[in-house]
Amino acid sequence: MPAPLLKAGTVTLRPLSARDATALGLEPPVAEALLQESSNGASLLWLIAPNPRQPGFGWIGLRGIEPLQRRASLDGFVLPAQRRQGHMREAASRVVAYAFDTLLLHRLGARLDPDNAAGIALLRGLSFSEEGHLRGYRIGADGQPRDVLLLSRLRGDSPPRETP
Repeated sequence: MPAPLLKAGTVTLRPLSARDATALGLEPPVAEALLQESSNGASLLWLIAPNPRQPGFGWIGLRGIEPLQRRASLDGFVLPAQRRQGHMREAASRVVAYAFDTLLLHRLGARLDPDNAAGIALLRGLSFSEEGHLRGYRIGADGQPRDVLLLSRLRGDSPPRETP
């Protein structure tokens, strides 16, 4: 099932394509893996764009969807020039609502770099809770082990507080 077109505040979320992945500068192996996940139904991936016809400036997705366990992982990226403008918050809020209200998932997880203060604040603002710190969990681009922070939100958790 391809990702549906979604409206999220000032941005539009449309299915991520190979052309979009290239335009965002994703490395070919990363883009291939993401698009393969999407084509086999393991992920729903969206391009974050101003409208359905304009180029995008980021992507967001539900990855590793496990229908029987009713869980998935939230993942995404926004190009540096578009950061700190609220676009990812709008997109993530809409995708979280879609995951719980349409897909009827029970759990959403997220893994990020412990130094990603903006990402952590975004997820906490969306009512995700910290579950753990995984030491040396992944290998970075420089070949060195990197830690990962694990967060999650369950369907019944309190909704996020509105920001003024």
